Order: sequence, then C-alpha cells, then structure tokens
Amino acid sequence: MAFPVFVHAVNSATGDAAWPVEGQGWNECGCTAASNAANLLAQAQRYRKDDFVREAGVFFQPQWGGTPSPVTTWLLKRHGFGTHFGNLQRTDYEAVLRDLIDRGVPVIIELGMVKMGSVAVSGQHSVVLVGYSEPFHDQSGQLREEYYIVDAQWPALGQFSLASNNRDFNGDGVVEEFPGNRTLTRAELSIAYPMRTYFPVFATQADHDAWYSRHIGVDSGFPLFGGLAGQFVTGSRDIWLGTQGQAEPLPSA
Repeated sequence: MAFPVFVHAVNSATGDAAWPVEGQGWNECGCTAASNAANLLAQAQRYRKDDFVREAGVFFQPQWGGTPSPVTTWLLKRHGFGTHFGNLQRTDYEAVLRDLIDRGVPVIIELGMVKMGSVAVSGQHSVVLVGYSEPFHDQSGQLREEYYIVDAQWPALGQFSLASNNRDFNGDGVVEEFPGNRTLTRAELSIAYPMRTYFPVFATQADHDAWYSRHIGVDSGFPLFGGLAGQFVTGSRDIWLGTQGQAEPLPSA
C-alpha cells in the first residue's frame, strides 16, 4: 500500500519495517526524537533512545523536563549526522519545513512552550516532522492540509503505534496509511508550534551546511537573549531565502 497521492513524506514506503522508530519513556522526547530521526535516515534501527539517554548523561533530567534543546544537536552530531538548532519565528516556517521534507530530511520540531515567568523561552515537546499534504478534500468535502509527525508519546505515554493516524479519509471503506503516527492540520500545527524551533537532520554535516548556506540567512538580533546565549536558548534566528537562494517575504496571515 502507498500513501495517498497528495502526501509528501521523507520516506515513500509504508509499513512498520520502513519506519524504524520507537516510543519514549517519561520526558525522553529529546533523546527519542534524535534517535528516531537518525534511524529514519539510516533506514534501520541502528540507534536506540536508551543509548541516547545514557549519552546525554547529566544533561538528561526528567524531573526538569528532560534535556535542553542544544543536547539534541550534540547527540546527532556525535553520531555523524548534520544539523543545527534553529528558530523560524521570523520567516516562512512552512516553506522551510516543506523544502526539507521534499529533500527526504526529517525535522525535529518542538511543540508547546516553556516559560521563565511570563516569558516563553523554548519549546516543550520534541517530535519528528516526517511529511505534509497538498490541499485535499476529505469524505465530508472539506478542504484540508495536514502535517505528519512521529510523536513518541502519542496518543499517550506507553501507547506508541504507527497505526495511530491511519484512517479512511475519503469514505471508500479502505483505511489508508499516513506517515508517522500523528496528524495535525495546518491550523493545528500553527497553534501547537509557537516557538518555531527546529533541527533539520541530514546524513552528514557537509550536506546540512550546503543546504543551509544556499537557502538560509541568519537574523543576528535577539529580542530577549543576545549572542551565544540567545542561540543556546532559542536557536539561531533563521530566514528562508527561497529555493533559489532569494529572500522571500512572509506569507500573509
């Protein structure tokens, strides 16, 4: 079985064997998202979240929420993958995410937010973005656009299953397969993803750097944190330069 024709995914193959991912333990989302993204690129379960938790060492503190965002970058680079900790709040985040998916690059994103007092400083829950849809009509005739993610604690901790988001989308009596295990509409992603932090996961750092240098510019200003401290907390403020390396305006609301 193939994914519906309107689906774009980092891997066009269906079935559990083609998606070597696993569920997480309590507050292990950062380590598990990293190992799941690595396995998707490797097309084999070469990395286990328990190993990444162990490698994170003292930086893994489940009672404080797990691991700081930069640890995700460190874990992936430690195993030879290419990535960076970036932020898409000041640009067309959907254009960036879709470009990466079309290149077969899984993207770790952070849903929700963590606050210091009344100030939002980081995302809360790491997942792996693995696909998106073109606009399509569901069985009720409603026009939809969707994003597909691997959420290691969806629908609940300990209940991870790749079948969780499969459904009969068009009412023909056949349950179609969709990438990942959780589906968000375009509007739902916009709400669930307020911090716009991301970690594109390439096979090598050279591959990452070639993409980044051509398609991403950096806004060096930070409204709350400056310099290296800002990049550690919020990620580099990335600006999408377009598929041809040209600056593109933000989409209208």
